[in-house]
Amino acid sequence: MTEKKKTGRPPKYSEAQVIEGIEIVERGGEAPTGDSVKNAMCTELKVAGGINAQSLDKEVQRLLEKREQERRDRLIAALPSATLDLAKEIALQVEAAVLGHMGEQHHELRAFAGKKMAALNVDLGNQREQIRELLSRIEKKDAEIAELEDDKHDLKGHLDLATAEIASLKERIAAMESEEDFQTRMLAMMRETLGQQSGATAG
Repeated sequence: MTEKKKTGRPPKYSEAQVIEGIEIVERGGEAPTGDSVKNAMCTELKVAGGINAQSLDKEVQRLLEKREQERRDRLIAALPSATLDLAKEIALQVEAAVLGHMGEQHHELRAFAGKKMAALNVDLGNQREQIRELLSRIEKKDAEIAELEDDKHDLKGHLDLATAEIASLKERIAAMESEEDFQTRMLAMMRETLGQQSGATAG
């Protein structure tokens, strides 16, 4: 299996040169950056130009962080064992305190969420009950409307029947009036005839 080739252009400097460039900049009282270290490397260490300051700055920051971590590691390694044990005990106490506080917060949040959920369930139950009550009232109103429609239909039937009866009675009255008029005229004619006959007999 062949080794994969590294991609990208190789840097024109070594890690040791960058570290030395950082030291030169710091001795001059400046903060190490890509530009300042590049200038120190080119002028003091005679490194060829054409260095990418942006890429160099990332390498500078990495080396500064590595140096600081190594410094802390040396300081910690120089501590007495009793101090290290005390630090571990303090760390455990802090961890226990933080975890305890977080546990209390979590418990309170769950309790609060439970209360809110219970309240929401009660509200939802009340809303459902109100909906059922409204639906029941709507059903009653629908039944009342249907009953009124039936009553209206019955009343119309009665009204039609009464109208027909009234029309029939009017026809009978009209017929009776016609018959009475006929009888009245016949009586008048008979009286007139009788009157004429009586006059002739007298003459």
